[in-house]
Amino acid sequence: MKKKQKQSPQILSPENYIRQRARNLPIFKCFVNDGWDEQGLAHVTISRKHVNGNITYCSYLVDLKCLGIKDTLYQFNVPEYEFDEYKDKLDDNLGMIESEYNLGHNIIHAGWEYAEEIGFEPHKDFLSITQYMLEEDSDKIPLIDIHCGGENGKPLFVQGPLEDDTMAGMIMNRLEKTLGAGNYDYVLGGGDPFDDSYDDDDDDDDIWDNEDDFFDEYSGNSYKENVAIFLELTQYLENVASEDGMFENHRDDEDPDEEEKFKRIGALTNLLYDDLTDFKEVNRWVTKWNKEARDYTITNAAYWQMLGLQNENDFTYEDLSYLTKDANEAKLSEYIRERWGELPYVDFLEIDILDDPSEKKARIKRALKQYPDHALLKLEDMAIKIQDDKLKKTELSFKSLFGERKEITPYEYVMWQMTWLDYFASNYDLSGMEALFLFNDPENYTEYPQVTMFLSALYAMRISVLRIFLLES
Repeated sequence: MKKKQKQSPQILSPENYIRQRARNLPIFKCFVNDGWDEQGLAHVTISRKHVNGNITYCSYLVDLKCLGIKDTLYQFNVPEYEFDEYKDKLDDNLGMIESEYNLGHNIIHAGWEYAEEIGFEPHKDFLSITQYMLEEDSDKIPLIDIHCGGENGKPLFVQGPLEDDTMAGMIMNRLEKTLGAGNYDYVLGGGDPFDDSYDDDDDDDDIWDNEDDFFDEYSGNSYKENVAIFLELTQYLENVASEDGMFENHRDDEDPDEEEKFKRIGALTNLLYDDLTDFKEVNRWVTKWNKEARDYTITNAAYWQMLGLQNENDFTYEDLSYLTKDANEAKLSEYIRERWGELPYVDFLEIDILDDPSEKKARIKRALKQYPDHALLKLEDMAIKIQDDKLKKTELSFKSLFGERKEITPYEYVMWQMTWLDYFASNYDLSGMEALFLFNDPENYTEYPQVTMFLSALYAMRISVLRIFLLES
């Protein structure tokens, strides 16, 4: 493999882009929950549109009665349909209405200023990132009177799902010290109008919480400092086991701090990929794959197509049961031949175990001449092209592999993803690696053990490729 030139660590991360350039983008759409003024709790979403048509948006949870900006999130340069899906989900839970930008701006600033007056700082991500999504607070923004505090004018603290009992106690102490007894009201253990949207789905937790315990610790370091720490922490990780996706650790002693080390490695990996990858390139890949993937379903019901059968009725539940259990290639080939005769899947099984490159190429060529549309045979051909450095990026598409099929098996999906992984890893293409990592959401594939194993391999390879890249740069 040719050594790639070191990519510049100066490429803007999404966070820095929002800080430095978001205000240059035109406002796209703004939303606020219906009834925010009566509830005193506003969910404001402000979006801006890039020249490529994608959307960057920030959301703000604003407690106008007491705490100000309780929470915030941001998504960078996503396709418009993803933004629409996010808005639709909020709408289902909260009843969102489209608003003028000026209303959202005033709600956020009113809550921010009111909370600071009584001793509460806004969410840290607001101060460091999402406040820069807003226009500068100048005379150009028309002033709208936003009521803050409770009905009687006093601050009203309503404990919600974001405040456990310990946090609620701290807030009460702050109010007591700042305002004095009798100068504030409170409701403990009460419900939060955003309870459904914030607590209902566990898979949303990673949007609002830090992904890694150590991300903040390293985010203040320089690029060189994080590289040095990453290489030190990963020096004992010799290689990636291709089957189980885990690092092989050749030390005899068991490290009691291994879990913490892997958390630290994960945080550093995310930061370094942010520094080293071209987010425009990452976004192009993810957008392309997401668009293509919407036309396909992963299901074992597609097994008959994977085998190369022409009629779905020729495949039974008993066939599926046998073919999906553990069995070697020879037994599978024997079963298929006895059941249906020669099928392209048999050629694939026999080609897959060949070690001699010349023989393998010849067998692939013959098989594709006979079965030019078979996906797994195409993947074998792609693997050879990757080894010979002849695979073109344009071949990395769902349609080039699966054509007009609408269903694919978990096995085909894994083999397809492994081909992408092999391609990007062999070229030290960190943007491709990152795109593949972002494209494969673990929550989507929990029912398929094969895919789960691939995701483990992907996670490990992402770290391994980064380490090699840094060592050879």
